[in-house]
Amino acid sequence: MLTKRTGKSLWAGGLYGMTIVALIMAGGAPAAQPAPAAPAAPAAPAAPAAAPTRAPATAPAPSQPAAPAPTARPAAPTPAPATAQIKKGGVLRLVLPAEQPHWDPHRSTGSVEMWEYLGNYLVNFDPKDGSPVPELAESWEFKNPTTLILHIRKGVKFHNLAPSTGRELTADDILWNLNRITRPGAQYIWKSSFEPVESFTAPDKYTVQIKLKFPFAPIVSYLRGTTFPTQPMIAPEVEQKLGGEDAYKDLTNARATGPFMIKSYVPSISAEAVRNPDYWQQGKPYLDKVQMYVVGDMSTVIAAYRAGKVDYGATSAAAMDVVAKNDIQRTNPNMKFAEVPDPYVVALVGHIQKKPFDDIRVRKAMFLALDRQEMLKVDVGGGGHISGPMSWKLFPGWTWSEQELLKREGFRPKNTPEGQADIAEAQRLMREAGYGPDKPLVVDAEGTTYIPFLNMTPTEVAKSELQKIYFNIRTIKVVDRTQWFDQDASGDFLLRTRGYNTPMEPDAQLYTRHHTGAGRNFQKLSDAELDKLLEQQRQELDQVKRKDLVMKAQERVWNLYPQAWLLTRDAFFAQQPWVEMQPTPWRRWADPAATWINR
Repeated sequence: MLTKRTGKSLWAGGLYGMTIVALIMAGGAPAAQPAPAAPAAPAAPAAPAAAPTRAPATAPAPSQPAAPAPTARPAAPTPAPATAQIKKGGVLRLVLPAEQPHWDPHRSTGSVEMWEYLGNYLVNFDPKDGSPVPELAESWEFKNPTTLILHIRKGVKFHNLAPSTGRELTADDILWNLNRITRPGAQYIWKSSFEPVESFTAPDKYTVQIKLKFPFAPIVSYLRGTTFPTQPMIAPEVEQKLGGEDAYKDLTNARATGPFMIKSYVPSISAEAVRNPDYWQQGKPYLDKVQMYVVGDMSTVIAAYRAGKVDYGATSAAAMDVVAKNDIQRTNPNMKFAEVPDPYVVALVGHIQKKPFDDIRVRKAMFLALDRQEMLKVDVGGGGHISGPMSWKLFPGWTWSEQELLKREGFRPKNTPEGQADIAEAQRLMREAGYGPDKPLVVDAEGTTYIPFLNMTPTEVAKSELQKIYFNIRTIKVVDRTQWFDQDASGDFLLRTRGYNTPMEPDAQLYTRHHTGAGRNFQKLSDAELDKLLEQQRQELDQVKRKDLVMKAQERVWNLYPQAWLLTRDAFFAQQPWVEMQPTPWRRWADPAATWINR
């Protein structure tokens, strides 16, 4: 039976927090069990499970981006390990550092990674280079430069849970999902990816046609979305029968086509998903269960890894910096770590429609004065790299290299004559704007302790560094995570450090963040010249010409100083030595259906 229990915040102090920590640390979290014999081919779906029920809260046991190609290439198979025979069965134990504001994948910035195990996508990322490979769309082709045809895989079934009841996925379901993702409203933050779409239609049961307003280079990649699970194909019946538009905010209502099905969910404590016996990839998934534990204290997370009580991170927030990685490796030398640069740049962001950030002189002065090298040391312990509008590690050839950045204003080391010249110019600009030693600019910033390296620590470092240019961050008002993201969406902020997650595509990295009215342009930047360049690059199918337009767009946005770009963290995902999976920057959770426990 599918269950949902209500519970207090895990770290409010009290029974729930103490119990879950005790269970994990004492070994209450179940270990992987011996592998059962290979399961037989699934029979016809049984009667669907009962509708969700609520029980009293009890402590549980615990790239290169490509222009559209004429046809899809075959899906890249997940290679079997060369030194070990795959074992079926067992439990993968995930750790989540904080409860999510909600679990609706289409309205999330990306922190809903349990959906990696519950859902599938129209296309997915090739784990080697991020190029699109088939998933629910088994192939595709361009009928002409503005008409994309998707051929939907036959025989794929939704989870056999009410109200989807194991029925077959069809083109009509794809249309419903695409239309949902592109609904109006600030909460549907990925809709700008599909602005060039004129229409979605279904010529037959297994065919979807996407008609474009103009040739659109990133369209196939955008069918996947970000490297987080923001665009799985979900069952329409949930919204229609289990509570309307907000039904998917409740993880108990998760219904999709993925390798695992939700079994239980206790907010702020845990969730469990079990093997989908009707999964469309024959013989998969290999695991019996996936369990997720909410453990809001990173020191407890690290202790659980050391004790072998958790296996992998349930979210990017569970990733570690280089200091924590090195610390764990001293005591657990066999621990594996996947190094994955974050798909966003950490930046100090002022709302440019509000004073004083409506003055480009103030924005430029802030940009010039910040010490990127010091930020790297203090914020991520040196485990990262300086970045402009896009990461040079993730997008080589599409943005400035590290060597080129080090020669540009603001990024020149402050212990060099060029770096000192940047500070002097920042002081001049602030005096020109009306500020000085006797009349400093005084502002209040915002922060949150959710993912401190991203949302708090850089602001604290900036508070110290900016004083030398007569810029005084008087206070950093700490808000909770839900309020933080609500303020982003509504524009109710003045100054904060952020990293705006987007798809791994130059168009998304630039257009979505900086085009007038785009989904992640929360600071309300609007510039006609920049908009024109961003629109041109997304319509250019010649990759050489497109790269040139992308560089021109970055040069233009640089000269507007909308954000003070700082760095990209190199995140480290701890992975127990017995967990067989191969994470990459494009597939952080590898292939959930092919993950297995080797012990």
